[in-house]
Amino acid sequence: MDPILTVVRQFRVISSRQLEYVRAVARELHFTRAAEALRIAQPALSQQIRKLERQLGVALFERNNHRVRLTPAGAALLDHAERILSDLAAVEEEMLGWATGARGRIHLGSAHGLTVRLARLLTAFGDAYPAVEVELREMTSAEQIDDLHAGRLDAATAALSSRVDDVRLASHPLGEEPLVLITASTGPLAGERRMPVAALDGLDLIAYPSGSVVWETILSALAAAGARPRLRMETRDYTTARALAGLGAASAIVPRSIAEEPGRPVHVVRLEPEPVWGPVLVWSAIRRPGPALAAFLDFATRSSELTVGG
Repeated sequence: MDPILTVVRQFRVISSRQLEYVRAVARELHFTRAAEALRIAQPALSQQIRKLERQLGVALFERNNHRVRLTPAGAALLDHAERILSDLAAVEEEMLGWATGARGRIHLGSAHGLTVRLARLLTAFGDAYPAVEVELREMTSAEQIDDLHAGRLDAATAALSSRVDDVRLASHPLGEEPLVLITASTGPLAGERRMPVAALDGLDLIAYPSGSVVWETILSALAAAGARPRLRMETRDYTTARALAGLGAASAIVPRSIAEEPGRPVHVVRLEPEPVWGPVLVWSAIRRPGPALAAFLDFATRSSELTVGG
């Protein structure tokens, strides 16, 4: 008989319970404490570990009167055990969600220009799905895309300079709206209704951080018009930019919906040619959404709350 087949036939299926025993001993490096954590008798645990070692034909732990430690084979098995047990727990949680209704936590990235709209959507979503928690993170579009790829975000409302052509991402467009100039209601531009982008040359302007697609859109429009404003300060938040502009600290270019929000009065100037931004809802096209994320994506894509430009 083929010796390889002989070895394979000596192996039996390793159970999840056996993997839990290995993990517990590896964590505690003490059989008595591991048995207490598992709520079984210490002799029974020792017997199960020896049985598994015989089954695999390798020692998983080095034991003496003073300490217990993993062997290289034990460390390799522990890596697999951690991953398998984590996957099993995820399967159980997902199946529970499908069986009992959407529940769990969603990590959601937010474009700064959609804060108010997203708040209204999440309020309605929370009423419809009270067992789903949403962790909201305000980030630049570049940060959101990086975190989506890394699995740190489940979905994001991002501003993208062009259509989403990354095959790793699925997307749903949220419309387009113009970017407008806002200034103090009593400032030198208070009489203007429209002005060319070229006229912004030398104007005191509030900047946004690198990685902001809205800022990249603004810079592109300025460069095309040959305008070089004075960048007086920088903020990540459009609401802060709006407040500063309203006080006359500097002008700002923001999404029109931000300019129209309640708050300190600002004067709105339409730009020519008019730069626009187009937010999208994006999520991984590779990872299958669980019940909570699937419920959110269905709710968000059916709702008009997030759509700009309407």
